[in-house]
Amino acid sequence: QLALDRYLKGNKTSWQVGRDYEMSCGLTYEEKGWDVEYFGMEKRLKDLGRDLIARKGDNVEIIQCKLWKKTKTIHEKHILQLYGTTIIETMINPDLFKIVVPVFITNTSLSETATKFANILGVRIEKLEMKEFPRIKCNRGFDENGVETKIYHLPFDQHYDRTKIKLDQGFFAKNISEATEQGF
Repeated sequence: QLALDRYLKGNKTSWQVGRDYEMSCGLTYEEKGWDVEYFGMEKRLKDLGRDLIARKGDNVEIIQCKLWKKTKTIHEKHILQLYGTTIIETMINPDLFKIVVPVFITNTSLSETATKFANILGVRIEKLEMKEFPRIKCNRGFDENGVETKIYHLPFDQHYDRTKIKLDQGFFAKNISEATEQGF
């Protein structure tokens, strides 16, 4: 718990801050019943502007998350990248989705041109501040003998970003006590 507390209170790299923002946004979607793929965490610089891919029924949202200083402004190149990657995804997988919407989530403002482009291209803009969220990934799995394993991962662990919490196979815990009380 001390190591987690130090991580939460300590200085983070811009990549860690961005990852935390993506997780905060993704968990907000999950709370609303969406299945979220944390694409940016897994692919890093090769995410093509797709930080999150959220699915709910026939609806798919391709989401880019940008947590910037309040003094910075989002410009149209970010809107265009998100729109382009959404179009490419629907062309590559035309039968998988019925409704695909590009969503740009940020805590700061957009330039006049970026706002105009978003409106014309149908990119939904959402303002969302970073919120506190549970960061410990508690994951259930099975070893090669079929024996159930329960393990938790902290944000600075080697396999944290690659660990996916699947429906009914784990949860996010707020602290070590919560994780260990559930057998992880």
